[in-house]
Amino acid sequence: MRRLQPIVAGLLLVGVLAAATYADRELEPRGFAPGIDGDARSGAWLCPHGGGPEDWEVSLQIANPGPEPATVRVRTLGIGRPSEPEQIHVDPGSFVRVPVAADGRARSSMVEWFGQWVAVGWVAHAGGGEAGVASEPCAPSAGDRWFLPDGSTEVEGNEEFVVVMNPFAREAVISLTLLSERKEPVRQGELTDVVLKPYRSAAFHLNDVLLGERTVSTLLEVSVGRVAAATLGVSGTGGIRSALGYLGEPPPVLTFPGGADAGRTELLVLNGGSAERTGRVEVAGEILGPDGIQPFAGLAEASLPPGSARTFPATTSGPSGVRISVIGEEAAAVRRTYGVVSDQAAITGAEPAAAWMVLPAVAGLPAVPGLVLANPSSEPVVVMLSYLAPGPSERIGVTVPPGATIQAPKTFRLLAPQVAVFAEASSGTFVPAAVSYSLGREGLAAFAASIAIPMPP
Repeated sequence: MRRLQPIVAGLLLVGVLAAATYADRELEPRGFAPGIDGDARSGAWLCPHGGGPEDWEVSLQIANPGPEPATVRVRTLGIGRPSEPEQIHVDPGSFVRVPVAADGRARSSMVEWFGQWVAVGWVAHAGGGEAGVASEPCAPSAGDRWFLPDGSTEVEGNEEFVVVMNPFAREAVISLTLLSERKEPVRQGELTDVVLKPYRSAAFHLNDVLLGERTVSTLLEVSVGRVAAATLGVSGTGGIRSALGYLGEPPPVLTFPGGADAGRTELLVLNGGSAERTGRVEVAGEILGPDGIQPFAGLAEASLPPGSARTFPATTSGPSGVRISVIGEEAAAVRRTYGVVSDQAAITGAEPAAAWMVLPAVAGLPAVPGLVLANPSSEPVVVMLSYLAPGPSERIGVTVPPGATIQAPKTFRLLAPQVAVFAEASSGTFVPAAVSYSLGREGLAAFAASIAIPMPP
């Protein structure tokens, strides 16, 4: 027995080490493939959509443009325990809407997909004394640094939030820095080293930290884990808007399509760098109108010091894209537009691509749907538009002149206002977005805008 004791002790030690290794592996965050990776057979979309008081409604919009069926698993997160996963089958070439919980600012959702790539976004309709519609694509991956330009606490009654979700099985530790035009960067104790539990989501009320500022942008840094984040703005005069953050440093040149608004545009730009690392950021821009390129007068020789954010206004007419270039690192921008009634919208920028999935920006009927296409190149682009099921089989072609933005034919969009559209160029590249009104007596009560999702290779 004495001879066997060392052997037994060794076997026990091996077993303990094996169990520890297995447990550590099981506690590692799940790795999700990016949503636009065409080679992957599975992945996830992360949707920090937020919510509000009772009667808020949020639906996930899932489009399967591929030739194979897709299986998706939907899970909603909040400040408490996550919901049980709901499995859904999405047929080839089809589009579905999935209602999710929206009872609280911190609500978010996760959509895992298997077998066939899908595009996912959300549309939110405010209730409980609040009004408006917001629409936005979900994030194809999580990360450790997010730029969130949109935000303003200047007008009394406007509420600004940053919604952060942790979709993994290990806690995340995050810190938020608020940037503005007149004040030094704000990073108070309640915004530093915040622990976000596994499968939880949180909402940070920017008004509690920084009031009376025309521009309040957020730099979100993650010291442990990975997260996804978006802004949520609730106007006291009516209207909501959402803007997904930029993961890592955005490209230096971005295009922001727009249209169907009241002609008021604001470009919010942040410089998240420091004087020691990056210095000032130079911003230049132009407006891509229906008749070609016009100067963005408010951006003439614009410059931002490090650790600051600023709003640049402009007046537009008809469908219009904004194309900006940024000289300097750690800068990001978002475009804000205003509807003809009281609602507002925020839209992130994108680089041109040849094929896109345009998800609807309407919350219900009646609706006045819109689809704009911006062409920042020097050559015309011919784009074919077609619906996914249950939309009609009708297919049309439109030509987008160089340096211009146009609206897709209204007769086409009215065929199926609540169905996704596949947009593909026969040659060249472009940037589309959904810009739509919905609800009310004539479908003009609420305005929303949403950048399209580029197709995988």
